[in-house]
Amino acid sequence: MAGLPDDTIADILLRLPAESVLCAGAVCKAWRSFTTDPSFLAAHARLQQAQVVMYSYLDEGPYELALDVVPFSGDDDEAARRRLIRYPRTTRTRFLLLASCNGVLLFRKSHGSFLSFLLCNPVTRQWAELPRVGRFGEAEYQYAFYSHQPSGEYRLLLRRGLSWLILSTGAAEPRRVDMPPGTSITNSLVTAPPVALGGRLHWPPRVVAGAGMTTTTSEMMVFDTVSETFHRMAGPPTATADMVKLFEMEGRLAAADFGEEEHVDLWFLDDYDVGRWERRHRVATAWEPDGVSRGPPQEAGDLVCVAAAGDGEGNVMLGSHLWLAVYNLRTKTARTVDSVVEAENDVLVSRHVFSASLVRHPSFAARSTADLGLTFSWS
Repeated sequence: MAGLPDDTIADILLRLPAESVLCAGAVCKAWRSFTTDPSFLAAHARLQQAQVVMYSYLDEGPYELALDVVPFSGDDDEAARRRLIRYPRTTRTRFLLLASCNGVLLFRKSHGSFLSFLLCNPVTRQWAELPRVGRFGEAEYQYAFYSHQPSGEYRLLLRRGLSWLILSTGAAEPRRVDMPPGTSITNSLVTAPPVALGGRLHWPPRVVAGAGMTTTTSEMMVFDTVSETFHRMAGPPTATADMVKLFEMEGRLAAADFGEEEHVDLWFLDDYDVGRWERRHRVATAWEPDGVSRGPPQEAGDLVCVAAAGDGEGNVMLGSHLWLAVYNLRTKTARTVDSVVEAENDVLVSRHVFSASLVRHPSFAARSTADLGLTFSWS
């Protein structure tokens, strides 16, 4: 290794998993310099494949809930499944994973009548807390968690009563924002996080009221994360738009329609500017029969525990812990992820995807979770 050029060594390190990069940085000063350079960290984050997050229920010790990730390829090799974090489920203080963005997880913490939001990078083990919003006796909905590229801040868009607020890692207080009249988002972070693409967030579509009988028209709400403004765009022309999950696939917006029990239709946005969608694939399903605790999704609320995500190798992961399959767009073949659908594994598919990042944010702190009143473990 000592005889290799620096560029070659950096290129090799760039292709390692995040945990391995952290270990490599301890080898020598030169490698430490490579693995802490901001341009290296940004390039490494771009190369990381996103993975589907699973809730794993544990019995040992005080920890009862863990977050694991599974690659979109659905590799059943035990080494491919990796633990991010684990934490207790208590009746007094509740933690809910709301969203995932650029390697950062957003948790909502509720304790009595108080509400707070915590950000965590489980790879660098850094934490941040968003500005407090106080008591939450009035109606409150969280709609978007995103990275604001001009400032480098992580921001949370929420509505409290009739007011819209933005909580930011770079601000001490919530900031009020004006929303255009008629702005309406049907999906909050609890039900369906928006999908990021090209600096914009896209919420799942809904059928337009009064559409003709011969064709179906749906529309999606879009939020520009730079200008922080809303607009609408055309959604896939499916009659079951409220059963659609959006995901990003090789730089394009894609949609999985779970409206039919026998199959899942895959739509792709071929022309973003004109909103032209095309149905490219139909994947046969094999849900568990009626009589189990959870059956195939019957309404939009059931999609909370259903995955739809793709990678750069043509793999699309679809389904839940009752039927989870990987469909390959190139070979047009599907296979079941047995390590998830077997009942003894005691896991639940989440709606979140995670992509590891070693980028350290100035507003985050590498501190003990006890400082935030938490009892978390990384194993």
